[in-house]
Amino acid sequence: MPTTPARQRDLSDRPAVRARAASRPAVRQPLTDAEVTSLVERARSGDQDAFGALYEEYRRKVFNLARFSLPHVTAEDAVGETFVRAWAALPRYRDVGVPFVAWLYGIARHVVADTVRAGMRVEPRAEPRLDEAVSRDGELDHLTLGAALDRLPDEQRVVIEMKYLADLTNEEVGAALGKTPGAVNTQQWRALAALRTILEDG
Repeated sequence: MPTTPARQRDLSDRPAVRARAASRPAVRQPLTDAEVTSLVERARSGDQDAFGALYEEYRRKVFNLARFSLPHVTAEDAVGETFVRAWAALPRYRDVGVPFVAWLYGIARHVVADTVRAGMRVEPRAEPRLDEAVSRDGELDHLTLGAALDRLPDEQRVVIEMKYLADLTNEEVGAALGKTPGAVNTQQWRALAALRTILEDG
């Protein structure tokens, strides 16, 4: 017998059906630029819920950046410190055409640098797999790779950090650095080639 709309409503009201529906993981779509702008403006006015939404959107990118230089637990602490500093600095934030995540990235870099200077470095780092981009076998020691990154010119190192660690697109990196996406792509490949040479030369 066909299930009527009323029958469907009856079934959906059953606890077991409700429990199964609740257990399905929600797929969260990335925020649009307009949504980010709106949340930032609300957060600047003191809306903690809006800032919480920004935290959920970007905490993984900030963690990826921190994790490349810090042990896991310390990287988690760095994420927290980054957002604490971001919340304090939000009243001074101005949208000048640079993605909000790039502004966060700048704060995160300072947090990581402060932590490293405080002596919290280092354990072999598990992510992200930048080694696969510069090694034929993809099995580099991550500390070796980190040391090689430190030998890059600042401009190349920043592009690699923003692309691979903060997980920004060419467009976002370009907006942050005042470059076209094509120039970012060129700089990225030059940096990867330079890294490969440094690693092969030892």
